[in-house]
Amino acid sequence: MKRSTLFALLLLLVAQVKTQAQQSQQDTGTIQLSLEQAKAYAVEHSYFTRQAVMDAEIAEKRVKETTAIGLPQVNASGSFNQNIDIPTQLVPDFTGQTDQLQEIQFGTTYSLTGGVQVNQLLFSGSYIVGLQAARVYRELSYNAQERTELEIRDQATQAYSAVLVARENVETLDSNVRYLKQTLDETRLLYEEGFAAEQDADQLEILYGSAENSYKDAVRYLEISENLFKFTLGISIERDVELTEDLDNVLAYGQTQTVLQQQFSYINNIDFKIAETNRELQKLNLRNVKTEYMPTLNAFYSYQQQFYNNELEIGDGDFWFPASLWGLNLNVPIFSSGQRHFKAQQAKIELDKADLQSEQVSQDLQIQYATARAQYVFALDRYENTKRNLDLVQSILSKEITKYNEGVSTSLNVANTQIQFFEVQSGYIQATQGLIQAKSTLDRILNNQ
Repeated sequence: MKRSTLFALLLLLVAQVKTQAQQSQQDTGTIQLSLEQAKAYAVEHSYFTRQAVMDAEIAEKRVKETTAIGLPQVNASGSFNQNIDIPTQLVPDFTGQTDQLQEIQFGTTYSLTGGVQVNQLLFSGSYIVGLQAARVYRELSYNAQERTELEIRDQATQAYSAVLVARENVETLDSNVRYLKQTLDETRLLYEEGFAAEQDADQLEILYGSAENSYKDAVRYLEISENLFKFTLGISIERDVELTEDLDNVLAYGQTQTVLQQQFSYINNIDFKIAETNRELQKLNLRNVKTEYMPTLNAFYSYQQQFYNNELEIGDGDFWFPASLWGLNLNVPIFSSGQRHFKAQQAKIELDKADLQSEQVSQDLQIQYATARAQYVFALDRYENTKRNLDLVQSILSKEITKYNEGVSTSLNVANTQIQFFEVQSGYIQATQGLIQAKSTLDRILNNQ
């Protein structure tokens, strides 16, 4: 029986070690993420969303803290005193035998006091309003958390697409550099054998150098995009990340035009909800100021045990004396020289200001939506045009290269066509990124998760 138990414990220990090893490997291994997985990962692990969650937790604790103010408060106290020299007082001779003052000492060498006091708030208008304000503050923190999550989803989408676009650009430029290198080497051989002009080789040399610089810039930009993507998601820079979706799949997200039929209501927008919550807080602040005109009532109960003796014999019950009392404390505000009045006026102005800000947010959101929708339509149209232009310039370039290889065209024509291809390709990359950004921005305004 003992051997079976020991064997089971060993198996449990091995399983635990194996689980920990697998967990450690997962923490340091490659992360594979689709676009939706990247957005979900960012919501959970981003630095910004984690701070928003902490703020919400703080607000939750603040509600409990405020609630506890109205619950019984219990405090214990104690003191110890030793009179090294007991105070002496002079009193008249009560016997009447002499007119001289008599020396007399009151007190004992040692005194101890221990007690407990209980306080209970019975009525306070400020406490009632404070409870309501704490709950509204909690709602405000939750709204802020929701807005942060929407923003981080937007940022994750744009960062994800930026990496894919940068990789696509690197691959395209790499193939162009390799092709130009091959063409340059062939032209140099033809020039050395007298079948090509020196100008052709020089022009290709310039074009090759320019393409190589563009490729190096693209590689650096890709590294920056990957690091920014990791930072956005809250992933360590040293960790490897694999994006499981290609650019075509992400472009399909950008080309989804269902958002154009979606109805917009600023009331459902998180920014307007935050403005309305802030307005509610200002209402409660005004109510709280007005409660300062109201009385407050508290109840208390106190119990003490006091010890007096010239010897420190604490265990002797003959020298312990109890003392207890209870009562009520009523505080009625009467006159504050106008202080409360002007404080209430300030709170009223703050409420009017919050009303104005709420109206401003509603108007601003409608403008934002109209702008985002127009920008998305423009970005979609721009992408489709640049995509057609890219297909055309690729076809032209291919034909021009074929003509050059057959001796019908010159390297100058190839160089000009290649430069045109670079320009169109650059516009296509910008249009691709702009389309995804415009779609993501429109989704955020519409509160699309």
